[in-house]
Amino acid sequence: MPTPGEHGSHELFRPFFWVDEEHRVRDWPEATARALGVPAERALGRHCWELVAGRRGGQRSPRCAHCPAAGAAVTGAAPADVDAARCCAVLPLAGPVRGALVWFPLAYVTAGGFGSARLEGLVIRGALAERLGSVESALEGLRQICAADDCELFLLDSFGKEVFLVDCEGRDRDAFLELTHMPLGTGYPGTVTLLQKPLYTNRFQKDRVFVRGAVKRRGIRSFIGMPLMDGGRPLGYVGVGWRDGSVPIQWGLRVLEEVRPLLPLAVPRRFLPVRNADIPSVQLAIRCFGTFEVFHEGRRLPPAAFPRRKALQLLRQLVLRRGVPVHRDRLVELLWPDAPAGAGANRLHGVVNALRSALETTRDPRSSGYVICRDDHYFFNIDAPQSVDLFDFLDFIAGARTAQREGATERALGLLEDAVRLYRGDLFADDIEDESLEMHRVRLRHLFLDAARTLAGIRIRWGHVDEAVWTLRAALDFEPVALDLYELLIGELASAGRLVEARQQYECCCTALRRHLDMEPPPRIRALEKRLH
Repeated sequence: MPTPGEHGSHELFRPFFWVDEEHRVRDWPEATARALGVPAERALGRHCWELVAGRRGGQRSPRCAHCPAAGAAVTGAAPADVDAARCCAVLPLAGPVRGALVWFPLAYVTAGGFGSARLEGLVIRGALAERLGSVESALEGLRQICAADDCELFLLDSFGKEVFLVDCEGRDRDAFLELTHMPLGTGYPGTVTLLQKPLYTNRFQKDRVFVRGAVKRRGIRSFIGMPLMDGGRPLGYVGVGWRDGSVPIQWGLRVLEEVRPLLPLAVPRRFLPVRNADIPSVQLAIRCFGTFEVFHEGRRLPPAAFPRRKALQLLRQLVLRRGVPVHRDRLVELLWPDAPAGAGANRLHGVVNALRSALETTRDPRSSGYVICRDDHYFFNIDAPQSVDLFDFLDFIAGARTAQREGATERALGLLEDAVRLYRGDLFADDIEDESLEMHRVRLRHLFLDAARTLAGIRIRWGHVDEAVWTLRAALDFEPVALDLYELLIGELASAGRLVEARQQYECCCTALRRHLDMEPPPRIRALEKRLH
């Protein structure tokens, strides 16, 4: 495994520049001029491929061999059969300015003058900051910036025992999906997250730490894994791979070090670990959206705190009813549908005691403040000191609707913001076996989407386009095939002159429809494409 110091004490730098819609150079930094020996007066106004052609042994880079001659739109897509590490990295510019930011191929990485590496780092951070609307766009942006073949993101699960794949972008995505969960200390994702130190190699095929054989069979030769942090705590890892076996490791480590503070900003909130500071200071707090989590006086109770396997399932059923009593026989039917009549009641009694003991470690054995039984009916005591995100979410939604009916739009806006913020994922998303929950999940997801839709509409009317775009993108993270949200989002981006982003969202919509529904975009979506040229 090569070490970062092998290139000497100089910071490595990759020359970059800006082009207009016709691929003509419009900005040629002094650092690039010094690195390549081409002054700005010789570069400005020329086609970018003219500056790459004839250099490094007289060979054009593959990217330039495939560039359109003139008048074509700037794109960041590389031909599928071209080695990404030998291509220029091309990122279309967001906003009203047309053109792109271009980095020379990795073969041009050199020891730049004082400040060159820092300048490149600032440019890279700025380029990636424009693509933090989703994990997909952030990873694809990072992959293109690094001229890499593949880029992946793993995050630490809520129990801190394993990492899971959030997304992978690149030509070998199917191979990277070979393993989507790894225990801490396993593979690059688990080892980097556990040790909080980067791993890197130019001899990937012989690296035993990387455990996915399907990826090695695709010919990856260089790889860098960088740990990610959130609020000073381990969050996960980002990995970047190249087929080129001569990628400058020192340069790659510096680039990933520059961008790793940005990547958590692209992660949907439902994937981020819950901080104790975010938990209300009450005796019992329960998170129902996303992974089901229970907190006692600010400390999360791990699954081991509930020795009876059915205790958490019982708590879910009681919390879902928000204080409405449920008859013993109904609970037995839900928890043990095939149990004999007499045995079910005894099992329920044992599970109730186990649940009470987990929630109230110092309780009187004959009483409970949270799990109450009266006349063979059980219910969750909503009058006891508690904070449940499901209850708050429903209250915020009801309050927003009342405020809208009364014409109090500003109050409705605040309540809708609170409701959208609480929705971290589907109801009890970690319980995939209990079919009785699906109806509730669908209802709550629709309530969330309606809230996001209404919130975005208010923000648009008030001229807060950036906030509306963020809201719509957050909603699409949970429901990636909501066509009306795509229509609204693409339309707003187009109206604001952000055509590059609008085109990206259009492509995301088409990809989501094919991936999730195996269908092509309907006419109403295809009609949006006409506005994007």
